[in-house]
Amino acid sequence: MFESSSDGGRRILTRVLAGISIDSLGAARVPALLVAAGFEVTVVCSGHLAVRRSRSVSRFIETGCAPSDVHAGIEAEIAANPDRYARVFIVDEPLLRTFVNQPASPELARLAAPTANPVRLGRLLSKVWFNIDCAAAGIPVPAFRVMGDPDELRRMVWTGKPFVVKQELSMSGSGVFAIRCESDLLHAQRSITAGPLLHQDFVDGRVGGTSVLYSKGEPKCWFSYFLCRNWPNALGASSALGPFFHPSLEPIIRQLGEMSGFDGLCGLDWVLDDQGNPLVLEMNPRPTPGLHLAPRVGVSFPDAIRDWIDGKDITQRPDRDATGLCRMFPQNLFRAIDDHDPGEFLRTFQDAPWRDPRLLLAYLRRVFTHYLPADLRTRAKRLLGR
Repeated sequence: MFESSSDGGRRILTRVLAGISIDSLGAARVPALLVAAGFEVTVVCSGHLAVRRSRSVSRFIETGCAPSDVHAGIEAEIAANPDRYARVFIVDEPLLRTFVNQPASPELARLAAPTANPVRLGRLLSKVWFNIDCAAAGIPVPAFRVMGDPDELRRMVWTGKPFVVKQELSMSGSGVFAIRCESDLLHAQRSITAGPLLHQDFVDGRVGGTSVLYSKGEPKCWFSYFLCRNWPNALGASSALGPFFHPSLEPIIRQLGEMSGFDGLCGLDWVLDDQGNPLVLEMNPRPTPGLHLAPRVGVSFPDAIRDWIDGKDITQRPDRDATGLCRMFPQNLFRAIDDHDPGEFLRTFQDAPWRDPRLLLAYLRRVFTHYLPADLRTRAKRLLGR
């Protein structure tokens, strides 16, 4: 346990470390969340990520671009400074996956609990094993069966009944195929080359998510929301969230905590069935986008993280009456551009990280260069200092 102390009149903050291997604003906002909790943040990442511009980071440790490089950088830092940090946060899924095949050292596993049990982590990351474990624990999930070989999928013919096929590992909709017609089935048969696969009933209900902080399997802070819009497609990252409360979600969250023993920040995705009851789709054993929006539903993840690290037994429950639409920067900018909706484009800036101007500019650069022709893209990069 690291206590804040003073040295020569200067306050020394509790130090935490975050490992980041993907260039998403959701990941890049985690340091600000940790600073708001009262910590000094070191980030291990590639020099090409926008988070390198964040004012919330006190110290950067630069690595190569691959998740395995970031993994190695974290291990090296912990080996050199085993008593420097109170916690280590593994912020994104590609980086988490490296700990399944290359387990964390005992020193790192002590500080980053999700890495301590590679088998358990692998089962949470696997769409197949996660559903098997949920069903065994009595957690409500859509009806499913496991297909061990893509040849089983290739032998299928369209019967008129929609279903979903999921590859074992997927992220932001990649590896997930919603089969609603014969052409969807043919596309999945051509695209999927490895198993096992999850064959899941298609539930035509509203999809949502819940962000949770667990303390050794006990939920300490959470809030839920509908995924109101997605970009670049219906299975992609959410571009807007709508706060939502359902009385069945807290028992489900507790069941998932008991099943997984999870310790840290994570999220779960769910869908409402035709009776309006939530069915769990997957669990993301990492911080999820939208944590900074939690004050709109009456909870504070910075306070919860601080209480968690301090060992305090405090639980925050969300306001069941919270409403509204929370546009997600920058995803909703892309969506607004595709929809030719300048009003929606401007409203999205309500969610921009204005307190971190260099990080904001880094993501604006990505927005504008994404849509410019190649020659103008090169000029824009020069103008914006890339």
